[in-house]
Amino acid sequence: MASSSLTRRSVVATGLAGAALACLRTPASSEPIKVRYATGGGIGPNEINTCIWLPYMQENVLKHYGKSYTLDITYTRGTPEAAQLLAAGQVDLGTLSAPAFATTIDKNAIPDGIGIVADVYQDGQPGFATNTFFVLKDSPIKSVADLKGKKVAINAFGSAVDIVLRVALKRAGLDPRRDLQIVEVAFANIAPAIREKRVDCGVLVIPFLPVEAAKGDLRPLFTGADTLGVNSVAFIVGTNKFISQQPEVLRDILDDYTLGLSWYYDPKNRDKAIEIVANFMKSPKEALAHYFLTNGDYYRDQNGCISVAALQKPIDAMFEQKLITKPINASDYIKMQYLPRPCAK
Repeated sequence: MASSSLTRRSVVATGLAGAALACLRTPASSEPIKVRYATGGGIGPNEINTCIWLPYMQENVLKHYGKSYTLDITYTRGTPEAAQLLAAGQVDLGTLSAPAFATTIDKNAIPDGIGIVADVYQDGQPGFATNTFFVLKDSPIKSVADLKGKKVAINAFGSAVDIVLRVALKRAGLDPRRDLQIVEVAFANIAPAIREKRVDCGVLVIPFLPVEAAKGDLRPLFTGADTLGVNSVAFIVGTNKFISQQPEVLRDILDDYTLGLSWYYDPKNRDKAIEIVANFMKSPKEALAHYFLTNGDYYRDQNGCISVAALQKPIDAMFEQKLITKPINASDYIKMQYLPRPCAK
């Protein structure tokens, strides 16, 4: 589970010391508001939002950063931790998965509520990457049913890949509480854990998915696409308190977010995009270029628009798995009006 001891790494903060302590800007102040933001456990291509506010982007691409707002970013282990920070009032915005979101709503963990303001990425879109559970190439495990009595690694309980696993197990007639052991392992350590036979199966996500799969000693067992079809994996939410008190700041943040997406996807910027993200991830540029912003990457809506149908799928799966106590209508929580361009209903 997420640790209560957090390490906070800020993305370049600007402004005077007084502004750094303020959550809200008074009308008399022209200093940028410091907005607290929690990631969902991924960096780089896994959570491209972590690439939008890199120093190069702040200085050369974004229009509003350092003017109306700055971000204080907390890099979490997973979306359940981001949900905890939102519930504790320690952040204003966060990246959540559908399961973390549904659990938060079900428990009424945030009294003033939250709203979904932008997409991060979707899984299961035909022709794009999909989160995949792997076993060793020579493993006797040939189907999900063969996981009975085995050990399976995910990044965090209550994460997007956790619900995919549980749905796949149920369809195979397995009880995730009794028939196998599910363990938490950091994404970066899952492939080594499979190879060292510390686990029998584990999930790989971008950026680890293309790199580890290319080594040839692992075999895919099932995917998010197999299990849920097109589904929303990660998205940006804000507390209703922040949204209602700072709507124009939120508009500026989302304007920069979609501007950053457009910049990354523009072919003329590809070399620079690869360079700055590779440096951020401390990854070889050649490895990143193999999949980043190609069809080997996740599907992302470049306008930041949420697919209500794709979001509803994992939430409904949560209810069917009795992981939440009541049905949740995703459309009740979507607030796409703060994005710079209209989204389809």
